[in-house]
Amino acid sequence: MALVKILASNLFAGANFQKLEVGKVYDVDSAIADKWVEQGKAETSKEKASEKLVFEVATPSAPVSTDASVLQSKLDDVLEQLKVAQDAAEAKDKEHADTLEAANKRADDAEAALAAATKKDK
Repeated sequence: MALVKILASNLFAGANFQKLEVGKVYDVDSAIADKWVEQGKAETSKEKASEKLVFEVATPSAPVSTDASVLQSKLDDVLEQLKVAQDAAEAKDKEHADTLEAANKRADDAEAALAAATKKDK
């Protein structure tokens, strides 16, 4: 670990990428301190560190599958299932439309019969 005094106003670091304050002293990993000093963003310091920075490395939790043929076959299966579901939905919609049309025809016939019956009675 090394103590560095920050010189650059646009330096972000740490596990949550916090902005480092100019003039403040931090305790950081030696490799990072050397890199910052070399780039002119910080200078080595003997002052007491006001904060210790922790650096974390993010790694994928599970390996990513690179087998495209497996993914493509899964995609093809899902697309086929989707097509079957869409065809079933269209058939159901047609069935509902036919049922509604038949009900409307019965209602129209009933209204016409009622109108004819009331006309006869008068």
